[in-house]
Amino acid sequence: MPDAPEPDCWLHPDAEVRPSAIEGAGLFARAPIAAGTAVSRLGGRLVTWPDLRDLLDDAARQPGHPYVDTITVTETLHLVLPPGRPNGKGNHSCDPNLWWIDAYTLAARRPIAADEELTNDYATSTAAPGFTMRCECRGPLCRGVVTGGDWQLPELRRRYGPHWVPALLDLIHQPGSSA
Repeated sequence: MPDAPEPDCWLHPDAEVRPSAIEGAGLFARAPIAAGTAVSRLGGRLVTWPDLRDLLDDAARQPGHPYVDTITVTETLHLVLPPGRPNGKGNHSCDPNLWWIDAYTLAARRPIAADEELTNDYATSTAAPGFTMRCECRGPLCRGVVTGGDWQLPELRRRYGPHWVPALLDLIHQPGSSA
């Protein structure tokens, strides 16, 4: 079981929100960021699957359908970020420049140039059954659709090694797990 998250999020001082070609707004580097540097540490509160479903259902009934930003932490717990944090503007890419170094922290996967959009592969943080998202990254490795089952793809397992949220690492390391 990972440690409890901090109550709030932290973002590297050289990261800022700007308009994104991937989706609406995104996070961008103001200055170069070295490989291995922590860029985004997520905080918030841990909830169970039933609590998360209730939160999502409640949001869907509200005018404007407020977004609930969440990641899988363990098989039974999910982190819900405080609303409106810039960390939640991090967009998906099928060839991201950030990856997980612990349950709540994304670090630079490689050197990141100034003005480069900061991205992570959403497949590394969810195994939600039925989750699908059309991908707009337009990169050479683009899968077109991101799903809650992408953790099973051998090429992603090779690409990301141990850089998944703990719940997905547990699934990946289960005996008989497809690889």
